[in-house]
Amino acid sequence: MPVLARTFEEAGLSTVLVTVMPYWAERLGVPRTVGVEFPYGHPLGQPGDRDTQTAIIREALRLLEEATGPGEIRELDYVWPSAPGGDEAKRDWQPLEPSPIIRMMIEQRRAQRQQQEGS
Repeated sequence: MPVLARTFEEAGLSTVLVTVMPYWAERLGVPRTVGVEFPYGHPLGQPGDRDTQTAIIREALRLLEEATGPGEIRELDYVWPSAPGGDEAKRDWQPLEPSPIIRMMIEQRRAQRQQQEGS
């Protein structure tokens, strides 16, 4: 996806990547990124959840409109919904605890976001 985004940008088309891994989007040089903490394979939310999907797409379009420079990342505070009776759906897609590298990246992104909001 990052290569495709850069290719489109070089052709004059603006792009926004919606990803569950904004850390890597930043490292790979994606022009604009919307990050969500959802299970892998579900960057727009659960299948059939039009409200969440539409809201995330609107946030991506808002970033496209408001971005002040290349490499801008906007983290969204959406929470993966709990299913009645538990979080089996989430557990099916992700381990119970993030791996040490994922935990470190999440903590770094949150600290970076808090620092940006404080300045």
